[in-house]
Amino acid sequence: MSQLLKDWGVFSLDSLKKEVVEANEHRDAALQEVSEMKLSLGELTTKIASLEAYCSELKKALKQATSAKSMQSHHSKRSSTRSVSGSPLPVSHEVMVEGFVQVVSEARLSVKQFCKALIQQVEEDADNGLSEKLNLLLQPYQITLGDRRPKLVLYHLEALMNQAMYQDFENCAFQKNGPRRCLDPRQERQESFASFVALRNLSWSEVLRKGTRHHCKELSRFCDQKMGCVASALMNWSRPCWAEPLLQCFFVACKCVWLLHLLAFSFSPPLAILRVEEGRAFEQTYMEDVLLDMQRSQDHEPPPSARVKLMVVPGFYVQDRLLKCRVLCSYISG
Repeated sequence: MSQLLKDWGVFSLDSLKKEVVEANEHRDAALQEVSEMKLSLGELTTKIASLEAYCSELKKALKQATSAKSMQSHHSKRSSTRSVSGSPLPVSHEVMVEGFVQVVSEARLSVKQFCKALIQQVEEDADNGLSEKLNLLLQPYQITLGDRRPKLVLYHLEALMNQAMYQDFENCAFQKNGPRRCLDPRQERQESFASFVALRNLSWSEVLRKGTRHHCKELSRFCDQKMGCVASALMNWSRPCWAEPLLQCFFVACKCVWLLHLLAFSFSPPLAILRVEEGRAFEQTYMEDVLLDMQRSQDHEPPPSARVKLMVVPGFYVQDRLLKCRVLCSYISG
């Protein structure tokens, strides 16, 4: 009996030690998660403050534009044309730059949300064939939807969707060999900005009621084009399978990228997009490694042998500022 009690005591002590170790691991994970949440909350607070200031400036710009349009209606057609082509944009340069940075953030987030919605639809309806099509899309990168690293799967999907979304971004009409809407560059900038202001608050409910074409023919064409690119060319997936939440996420992503293009072409010269090709050496000045960001170890620089495996999201040259592109890297040991 004494030996039994002794063995039971040793067993209990080992179990207790194991529980303490597990508790410490859970505590460390929880502390790390809290730290990440605090960091994200700080970033979100900063973005909200910036967005509030930007929206205030946009309201002023819209009021000025409406007032100017009313005044122009009292003049002749010729003088009105001269006024439109000769006046500057109704917001400051600083507001334009901050607004562009904000819309870049929104565009990146909207594409990420669309990719999450795709994965969610696979989980909710396994019989729609989407799982096989997405796995086929990911096959060249030796990863599947069932991978034990879900964030890595998401990054790969983001990269493929962003390739489709930002195709031909450099063109003024956002299409291959697209013609100018207006031959006067200054007037074209003003029209781009006016369209941006008009579409900024367009909601999904308004689109459901009247359709995208009612609000903007160019945006409607862009959505149809990207729908064809993503659904047919990229995934060979028919449109009737799309559930409404997925369609909504897709529309928001298209709208954000379209707004970004309008705002980029409101600058003189238009803001340039930053892309990098696969296999290029990693350059920290122009790129962010999303895996390092995911591990919250930004102070650790990638080794010299790091090369771009895939560009997740493009960057932008915002005149005297740079918004880095985000990439997935591969590493060669030794």
